[in-house]
Amino acid sequence: MHRFNASTSNIFAAVLFGLTFCLAAAALPSWADDEPGTAVIPTVYRDAWKVTVNGKPQVNGTFTMVFQPLNGEPVKFTINVMAKMKPKLITDDIFKELSIAAGANYKVKKNGDKAVTIKKANKKLPGMSLEVTEQKLSGMSLTISAK
Repeated sequence: MHRFNASTSNIFAAVLFGLTFCLAAAALPSWADDEPGTAVIPTVYRDAWKVTVNGKPQVNGTFTMVFQPLNGEPVKFTINVMAKMKPKLITDDIFKELSIAAGANYKVKKNGDKAVTIKKANKKLPGMSLEVTEQKLSGMSLTISAK
């Protein structure tokens, strides 16, 4: 009879442990029910940016950039690119379009055949953001870095 009580208490302890485990697991949030979220990339504002063209495009295509002063309206522009177009010609187009988008408050300058820089014309002006929002071509890439 003593042996029966010991096995009964072991079974009771196992059931109690299992019940506690089930209740704890049920209290945890369900990860399977959550919808995946979309990542939001923050906009970075700087006093100066450098755009570098790397490689030559293999096919005709376009890329779209957005220039936006801090607390200002974004200006979107698209550059058309031809297959095998030299980086110098691409930076010429970036220079022209970015100069129009930025206006007189920002200085746009070509640095060699593969780079264009933009900076504030006056230290009192707000910073700006510059980003590539769409690129529909292969064989070349654009790098935007802090100047």
